[in-house]
Amino acid sequence: MITFWRVFKSGFRNTFRNAWLSSAATVIMAVTLLIMTFFAFSIIFVRSQLNEVQKKIDLTVFISDEAGEAQIKELQNKLLQVDGVESVQFVSKADALKRLEDSSEEGKKLAKSATDIGNPLPSSLEVKLAKLDDIGGVNKRIRDLPEAVIITETSFDSRDDNRKGVIENVIKISNGVTRVGAVLSVVFLLIALMIIFNTIRMAIFTRREEIEIMKLVGATKWFVRGPFIVEGSMYGVFGATIATITLVPIGRVAGQFLTDKFNAGSTVAYFGANFWLIVLCMDGLGILIGAVSSWLAISRHLKL
Repeated sequence: MITFWRVFKSGFRNTFRNAWLSSAATVIMAVTLLIMTFFAFSIIFVRSQLNEVQKKIDLTVFISDEAGEAQIKELQNKLLQVDGVESVQFVSKADALKRLEDSSEEGKKLAKSATDIGNPLPSSLEVKLAKLDDIGGVNKRIRDLPEAVIITETSFDSRDDNRKGVIENVIKISNGVTRVGAVLSVVFLLIALMIIFNTIRMAIFTRREEIEIMKLVGATKWFVRGPFIVEGSMYGVFGATIATITLVPIGRVAGQFLTDKFNAGSTVAYFGANFWLIVLCMDGLGILIGAVSSWLAISRHLKL
């Protein structure tokens, strides 16, 4: 226990010996952890928004008024067998009119006008998809069914319906965020590894006489290497601390903005409820990056 405390104290003290290199390593570590945290948040946020869009934007199949009840039932059963379809719900002409009436004040007026002319709203089948990005394929498979002769159009292929564009844009944003975030995370991770690696390498070179003396008096390999591992880990702790301090005000402003503009209260609340877990993960990741960088440096430049 005493040896461990001495190793830790020595490594902690060594962190402040070279102020410039230590500062650079700490700042890069903080930036790396911030980018990784924002990347993780962005993925969860975009995926949650995608799920919300999926709940609101499924595939609606409009049925001809001439179709009989048996034909509609047969089509509904066939749709349930189509790959990518999760569930199918029938909406009658009366149900469609009731929905329009309950939607808003303007909807009530439109519903009254529709009633006066004999309810021109079509019956439909609302198809819930297993995967939103497969909506085009599901639409084609439905159109290819023999029972699809009673379909007048779908919400996907309707020129007046912009849901196809909404879906494609959300998917593009999701994929773009994932790619950009992954690239930035990897780039800054490599930069952090290299800077800490060089910092530890310089520390080994600077303290080479101390290391020789320790070897001569019989110090164990752990006692010699330990302080460098601790030093690298401390860069991770300090970097995570700076990242946390920076994250708090940014998170509050961004959280309010996302809640107001994108109705992302549930996602923001999730991160708020798990704030200390996020901090713990940042500390753990920082320590891991620092320790790995230090181990690589001492494995290459510290021969015992």
